[in-house]
Amino acid sequence: MKNKMIINIILANLLWGFIPVIVEDLFLEVSIIMVIFLRFLISGFVLLIIAVILVLINNRLTHNESISLRFLFKNLLHKNRRFFNMKNISYYLYLGFFGIILNIIFFFLTLKTTSITFTMVGFLLSVIFIAFYEKGVNFEKFDIFKVLYIILLFFTIIILIFVGSTGAALEGRPVMLNGIIYLLIFSIAISFLYIVINRDAYSSEEMKIVNQNRNYKIPRFLIKMSFSFLIGIVCMIPLILIIYILPVETDLTYEISTFFAQFSSIFLILGRWEMIFLMIFSTIIPYLLIFIANVNWKSENLTYSQWSSILNLIDPMGSIIFSVIFVNEYFPYELLIIIIFLLVFTFVIRYSHEVKNLVHAVLLLKLKKGSINRISLRIFKYHGITSTYALVGTHDLLLNVKISSIKDFYNLINIRLKPLNEIEDIEILFINKIVKTPI
Repeated sequence: MKNKMIINIILANLLWGFIPVIVEDLFLEVSIIMVIFLRFLISGFVLLIIAVILVLINNRLTHNESISLRFLFKNLLHKNRRFFNMKNISYYLYLGFFGIILNIIFFFLTLKTTSITFTMVGFLLSVIFIAFYEKGVNFEKFDIFKVLYIILLFFTIIILIFVGSTGAALEGRPVMLNGIIYLLIFSIAISFLYIVINRDAYSSEEMKIVNQNRNYKIPRFLIKMSFSFLIGIVCMIPLILIIYILPVETDLTYEISTFFAQFSSIFLILGRWEMIFLMIFSTIIPYLLIFIANVNWKSENLTYSQWSSILNLIDPMGSIIFSVIFVNEYFPYELLIIIIFLLVFTFVIRYSHEVKNLVHAVLLLKLKKGSINRISLRIFKYHGITSTYALVGTHDLLLNVKISSIKDFYNLINIRLKPLNEIEDIEILFINKIVKTPI
């Protein structure tokens, strides 16, 4: 692990791991809808303000290329070619409501009706769902490492179900059908979040700005998440009103009625230390950490998204350990040691899978005369291309490619690059190993 930015991903997941411990007592007095409403409403505005401040600092206190606030907000109407060519504002709606708000609603409902340990099953189920999704759309193949990875997760889930259901029964809230349903919806929603959160595409104009000032990405990411939070909250309001007027009484109906009843005490709730922790240490800081890591990622090995997918199991593992330490969650120590061992071994297996399938190559392109400026920005938008360099000599353009599978690599070559009229020839050089020599 030569990339120091990995620490950012680990810290972010550890901070998210504290959430179940923090809300354990909070839910005894405050509606989960109120917690979600305040957490994402305030965090959304704070992230937006931070984005504006960073742009002003960049423009006035540094020598970096200027960033236009107007252009950043205009980008909301840009079409996202990696998400059904929808406008970014629509993409943020799907991400915010289905990926974040619904995910957190059913995550909190599972926590409140079962136990922390049982709820963590949802995270592991989502990893399996994503694996089968990626297999279904041919993003990844099931090699021996992938199969072992899923088998280990299944064993871990079985142990967590046994311990979690036992602990829930001892606490007087045995796992019922409603808790299982909440868990399944939560795992589906968080799977959707993990799948779509990186389905973001830069326009040609944005790529020009990124080439001139890499720091553009940070306010861009902050605005993405702030609008996802705020739009998600806006969409949540009609949902809870519909559920509230339905004649069927559910756990969610009770939470919604409590939410309306507690509105007069909203500032008192906002001042509770649990709410402050959730907003600052479980939302704002973790997202800043992962955005900074994404922008500054430099690694000869795996990409940011690959390391992020490997390390996201730290969140449920942290939650289990923190719950045992801080709230005396039921978990026999011998089984806890087994769970930790299984999850750590799962990290190793997942890392081996990603490294085995990683394709690192250099492409040398010969172009038609006068097309280099036009084609270099267009190419740089393609997934897997990490950098481009203009050349003088027998070739005109060098592309660094780092992509997760050989299938994706040849899709990039045959579907994206070869059909371009500006490209006359492509020479492929696969990188086997990078050796750094001391200076």
